[in-house]
Amino acid sequence: MTDTEPAVRRGRPRDPAKDVAVLEATIALLAQEGLGRVSMDRVATAAGVSKVTIYTRWSSRDDLIAAALQHLELGDLPPATGDLREDLVSRLEAMRRQYERVGGMSIIGSCLAGEPSSGQMLEIIRRSTLLPRREHFAEVVRTAIDRGTLPADLDVERFTSLLIGSLYADHLAGRPLDEHWAPAVVDLALRGALA
Repeated sequence: MTDTEPAVRRGRPRDPAKDVAVLEATIALLAQEGLGRVSMDRVATAAGVSKVTIYTRWSSRDDLIAAALQHLELGDLPPATGDLREDLVSRLEAMRRQYERVGGMSIIGSCLAGEPSSGQMLEIIRRSTLLPRREHFAEVVRTAIDRGTLPADLDVERFTSLLIGSLYADHLAGRPLDEHWAPAVVDLALRGALA
């Protein structure tokens, strides 16, 4: 083999179903037992794979947690319709349902509680789930500004924080997060933006 020829990969090809099983097991452990109880051994057992399978994909626990959070963020994203209100409501509702289904608040709380000892959890949360999720909302808002539906001087980041932050604030306050919640939040935010 010459230097210009690619190396031939030996062994069986990776099974994407194992990747998903590992990521889902990591999410479940984070939500149910907290960051301190998540280890490569426990994830391997929960996912029904070997530790070698995990380490060939992720080199450390932090890498695995980041991948699991990113996997969580990418799910359930509704397609944009071009209707500002509908797109914001559908994204906020999808976020609410997903957090409810997987214990998203417990996961974030557990990761934040682990921040003092790891020094990396907040950055992992930001990079893998929070900033990409914010971008999905901000993209809808910027499109509406470009179309003239929202004012040109609207602070996109602050408006996005208002929408997403309502989920965290209302959850912590014990307010009802039912099917009426997302439309009410979006209507209030739009009323303020258009006032």
